Formats: sequence, C-alpha cells, structure tokens
Amino acid sequence: MHIALNNRNIDVINTSSLAYAWVNTYVKEPIRKGVKIVELIVGLEPFSNTLLKDRVNYGVLRVMPHVREALEAMDLRNILTTTSHGIDVFNIKKLPSETEFREDIKGMMLESLKLFNKSGSPFVLNMFPLRIVRDILNYPIEFTYFDNVSNLTITDGNATYTNGVELIIDCVASTITNAGYPSMKIMIGEVGWPTDGYPFTNIQNAQRFYKGLLKFIESEKGTPLRPGPIDMFLHSLCDENLFKVTAGPFQRHWGIYDADGNPKYKIDFSLQDRNEYPTEAKGIVKMPRRWCTFNGDKSNMELVRKNYDLACDKGDCTPLELGGSCGVLSEDSKISYAFNEYFQRMRQNSLTCDFDGLGKITTTDPSSGNCGFSVEILSFQDVIPYGTTIQLKV
Repeated sequence: MHIALNNRNIDVINTSSLAYAWVNTYVKEPIRKGVKIVELIVGLEPFSNTLLKDRVNYGVLRVMPHVREALEAMDLRNILTTTSHGIDVFNIKKLPSETEFREDIKGMMLESLKLFNKSGSPFVLNMFPLRIVRDILNYPIEFTYFDNVSNLTITDGNATYTNGVELIIDCVASTITNAGYPSMKIMIGEVGWPTDGYPFTNIQNAQRFYKGLLKFIESEKGTPLRPGPIDMFLHSLCDENLFKVTAGPFQRHWGIYDADGNPKYKIDFSLQDRNEYPTEAKGIVKMPRRWCTFNGDKSNMELVRKNYDLACDKGDCTPLELGGSCGVLSEDSKISYAFNEYFQRMRQNSLTCDFDGLGKITTTDPSSGNCGFSVEILSFQDVIPYGTTIQLKV
C-alpha cells in the first residue's frame, strides 16, 4: 500500500516530534496490524502552481527529513519517501532533451532529488496526457493514444516517440538525468482519461486510451530513456462529485466507474486484453425514477438565474461546461439539469424542487443523447435507520 501525508499536514508537522507522532499513528500502527505499507508520499503536487493556485508549498522540504528520521528510528527504513509532482514543475518543451525544471523552483527540485536519492525513492509524476499533448505540446490528440493511428513521430537524438505518454515520461527522465540522477526510478502516481468536462473526454476515448495504456504496462518495454517496467497508478476508480474543480470540471469525472458503481467502459485489469467490463458494484439501490425539471417560465430571468446558480452551487453542473456531455443542451434543458442535480443531492425531497415556483417533478426521463439526468442512489443511512444496532463479524 502507498499512503500519503496531505498538504494540510505539511503545514502542521514542522518538528521532529510531530513527525514521529504522525508516523507512529499512521504508519507504524497499521503495519503492526498487518497492513503492508511500502511507500509514503509526502504532499500532493506541493510545487505545482496550477493545482494549489494560491501558493507553492515549500514546507515539504522541511517535513520530509523529519518523516525520514522518524521512519528510520522505528526501524521502518525500507519504506520509501517521496512526493508527487504535476507536469507544471517542468518547463516542458517539444523534445525531452530540451525540458528542464521550472526556473522559480529549480533549486528546490534539486534539493528534493537529493532526498529521494538518499532513500532510494522514485520521482513521482501525476499526468493528464490529453491536456499535456493538446494544450502544452500542441500536438494532435491522436498522439496521446498507443494504437499508432497517429502518423506523428517525434525524433530526439537516438530516441523515437509515437505516443505522448512515452514522450512525457522521457521529459522527466531527461531532466533528472541532467540533474545527476540517471538511475532514479520514475513512477506514475496518477494517469487517466476523464469522461466529461473537457474536450475529447468521453467514454469511447477513455476506453481507447486505457486499452493501449494497459498493453504498454503489460509489455514492460518502458521508454527510450527508461527501458523496463514502469509502475503506474490509474486515476481513478470512481467519479467524485464533490471533488474541487480548481483545475477544471473534468476533475469530477476521472472514474472508471460512475457514481452508481457501474463500469463506464470495457477495461481488463488482468492485463490479458479481454474485451469485457469489470465487475459491477453489488447492492446498489436507486431512489424512485423521478426528476426535477424547469417548468419553462422565463417571465423573470433574474429569478431563473438565481435558482440556477443555487442549484449548481450544491449540485454537480460540470457536464454543462463547454466540451461536457451536456454542453449542447438547450437553455431550458440546462436549467432542468441543474435543478435535478440539486433535487437528487437533497435526496429527492419534494420541497427542494420548488425553486420559487420554477421547478416541477416528472417521472419521464429527461435525459438526452449522451447527457444523462441522474437518479440518486440510496445511502447507508437511507437503508439503515439511525439508531439501529448492527452486529459485525470480523
């Protein structure tokens, strides 16, 4: 198991004693109970200026030595310690050989590499290949896939690239090699393809990407600069409708499974390239098939906008964004979508479909094309009344 010390704790754990206490509670104790922890990731992309927006978290360089010291004091020195990085820690270029660390954090990145190297830990990169290929490298999106449909080939010295993932990994490899660490392992902490909220993010493209990615992982061929197997973590298992969308609406739609526990597309985790869906979640029970929609009254558009904003503030309206699965809906249908998201979030309470007289409940599914109007699933609290005694066998 790989565990993380989140960014908030980086600001708190500022002494050796506090680091010792944290490691004792969240690392040593679980290991004592039989959990196999192999790596501790200190901070989520602390040097990124696009994820955190407000600031870079330099505290990771202070905390990591404290954590390392605590692990060794508890005879847990075999546990690796590293941090994760977004692609924006690099001044990424068209070619791996031209890529280097972002100038404002170059000194800190070099210090980080020393810490990783000291404990034999990998450099961890979180990547969104579509965004990097399309918006940073400005290459055709076909270059993101592994199926060689793209006729684009990138040559950099003796290395040749036919897909974006290998090129991105070697941008990292080239940079850390030039920094003096040619043998440092590279691990992909997150890689995936959202199904909504961004151009070209849909179920078909996600399935196509993962099919090629899993074949690449299974081959263990690696990249021109890093031959051999590369560990990768797929991001992520399920959609998260409460995820912050600072980096974009797509953040809520990374899941291989939707929020109902149903797989969105065929994917074979066994790496045998079988053309089948993964196992569905068991025991999911939906609420009644009813939806809240806009009644079409536009006599007071200020009131309509107020209620639309209210609904989107509480519900998930990211599919309505440009490039989203519901972005092509009519104005009335978009309002209905927002109203329904709020209504479902409020457990289908009839009073929450009023919207100052603008909402109405219907049993006719308003879904259109690729845009599905959700029906909420029953939560544990809905099924088991509060105060019920439950006996579990462990």
